[in-house]
Parts: sequence; structure tokens; C-alpha cells
Amino acid sequence: MTEQRRKKRMNLLFVCGGGASSSFIAQNVAKAGKEASIDVDVEAISETELEDYVDGKDVVLIGPHLKYLEDSLAEIIDEYDVPFDFISEQDYAKMDGQSILKQALTILGK
Repeated sequence: MTEQRRKKRMNLLFVCGGGASSSFIAQNVAKAGKEASIDVDVEAISETELEDYVDGKDVVLIGPHLKYLEDSLAEIIDEYDVPFDFISEQDYAKMDGQSILKQALTILGK
């Protein structure tokens, strides 16, 4: 069995206001995944693009500054039966890839 097949695979979607912050977080999470031998496919988008990208994702993680949009975001995400959560303000501010990856794994029950 190849190294690639032994790795776990996860498809994550990060959502923030403009997509810029989540791009940095996505890079840090991908790096943390590599260190943990988890193959992480990560996309970072703005909340206005959510409906175009949510299908097929394992988890959606959202920037804490978008908490005020929770009901409208949940309405979109729930249509695709994808679990989601908000990144803690602390992890978001630190762009802590390891903690955010751990959050995604917890949501998936892994």
C-alpha cells in the first residue's frame, strides 16, 4: 500500500468575510495535516461564495467574526448535510493550524 493510501483524507472549507484570512488559515491547517499524516484538501472562500463551494465538503469552519450570520449560513450548509462550526476567536487570531485541524477532526468524530 502506498503512503498516499495510508493517509486519512479530509475536505475542509474555511469561510471568512473576504476570504483573505481564511487563506492563511487554510495554509496552516494543510501544513498541520501534513505533519499529522492527514491529507487535507482545503478551500478558503468568502461567505458570499458558500453555496458554490459547500457541496462535497466534510466540514465547514467559519471565522468567528461571521457569527452574526449564523442563521443564514446554517440554512445554506444544512441543505448539503455538512457539519459546521465557528473557529474560536483565539485560534483564528493566532491562525493556529493545529488547533483548527483538531477542531475539524473533533467535529468528524476522528
